[in-house]
Amino acid sequence: METAEVRRFTYYTIPALCFLLLVSVITGCDSSSDSPPDSLSDDPGFDKYFGSLRYETDATGFFRVEKIGEQWWLITPEGHPFFSTGINALRFSGTPTAEGVKHYEETVQEKYGTREAWAQAQFERCGEWGWNTVGAWSDWELFKHQMPYTIILGLGQGDWLTGELADYFSEEFRENARKKILDITTGLTDDPFLVGYFLDNELRWGQDWRGGHLFDEYMAMDIGTCAGKQALMQFVQNRYVTVAAVKEDFETDASSWGELGAQTVLPAWETEGAIATRTEWTGVVAEEFFSTLDEELSEVDPNHLNLGVRFVSQLVPRAAIAAAGNYVDVMSINFYDLIGNLEDELQILDPDYLPVDDFLSAHYDAGGRPILISEWGYRAADSGLPNTWPPIYPVLETQEERSDAYETYFQEVLDRSWFVGQHWFLYTDQPPEGRFDGENNNFGLVNEQDEPYELMVERSAMMHEKIYKRLP
Repeated sequence: METAEVRRFTYYTIPALCFLLLVSVITGCDSSSDSPPDSLSDDPGFDKYFGSLRYETDATGFFRVEKIGEQWWLITPEGHPFFSTGINALRFSGTPTAEGVKHYEETVQEKYGTREAWAQAQFERCGEWGWNTVGAWSDWELFKHQMPYTIILGLGQGDWLTGELADYFSEEFRENARKKILDITTGLTDDPFLVGYFLDNELRWGQDWRGGHLFDEYMAMDIGTCAGKQALMQFVQNRYVTVAAVKEDFETDASSWGELGAQTVLPAWETEGAIATRTEWTGVVAEEFFSTLDEELSEVDPNHLNLGVRFVSQLVPRAAIAAAGNYVDVMSINFYDLIGNLEDELQILDPDYLPVDDFLSAHYDAGGRPILISEWGYRAADSGLPNTWPPIYPVLETQEERSDAYETYFQEVLDRSWFVGQHWFLYTDQPPEGRFDGENNNFGLVNEQDEPYELMVERSAMMHEKIYKRLP
């Protein structure tokens, strides 16, 4: 067998044989038993993209999505169901400190010698631990011939830290997106191991810690130079017809459309009309964003999935996700547990923000597309890391508690029909000094000495065994 085939045989067959041996010891069965034990036929294995051979459907040569019964699945290029268990930031450099120090890279450079040797070792680990996809911000180039992978394109053209927005209505936005898509996808459009592309990550769709409502953001633009401000004023004019009608919902001294357009602030009264106007504008912005990027991406690469924008689960306006559902193949959503009643407090920021109870059922209903949890994780105090930033996530006491939380969360995902995968954040712990924005957490499957958290990886392997038992 080729090397890759040997690895797949080891990954899938040896654990099953060990299980059968354990059964024989416990039950006392032997080869002469009238009732033979469960055999390997109960688990027919996986195709080369790690899709389950338990079920077969149409093979298109690329990843796609399909509903089998009531359950959504990703489908491998060979036509088998696939649930994406991915890892964010699976990379040789780990997470650098704010000063650029790379503790993990120093460790693995000495341990493995080359990036290729490191990647091979991590590929084998992923197989043992139940992970089948290379997630965002990873060294996907090192894995692309043997493991399904995703790529984050970063097409939003804003600033993640500050929440600064680009003008999604401008021709410059489209041109920049087209150029970046062409640059990144060169040589990848025919690769069957590529699952698809994340358009961006945690963009701002409403009021949050980085800024205000999209209506206010576009109102603040210059109508003479910004297509987005021009689109907003056309939207307001079509909606209200007269400036006098605008004054019923907004505070303004303008007496003409020209004067209104020249304003950079338009405070809203707390009326149903004002709320509805602002909410509808969010949908207009999202429609422009997703339609533009899907058009550009589809033209360059029609073969791979549009995986959406990795919404922040607690900060998703219904209007935005409904617009996204018209274009994305999979709705990617970052969904962490938060401390206290913070989730309820965030809902107050915008009446259109969706609740996250019942594991994103409202998001699925609003968007109509299967969901990939593109980022989540837990941290524990016994790692020795500060775990101080951001302060919005719980800090569990031990790795055992972290593993229990992982199992509980993953089971909630498996119990719902709208999920096609979950991607853990992240592979390697963050540095104790903090990364570029101060994050200093025990989110890793391994520490910066490349030592795995044994309870975590044992639990992830165990949960992977449950995934395909849901198939008919």
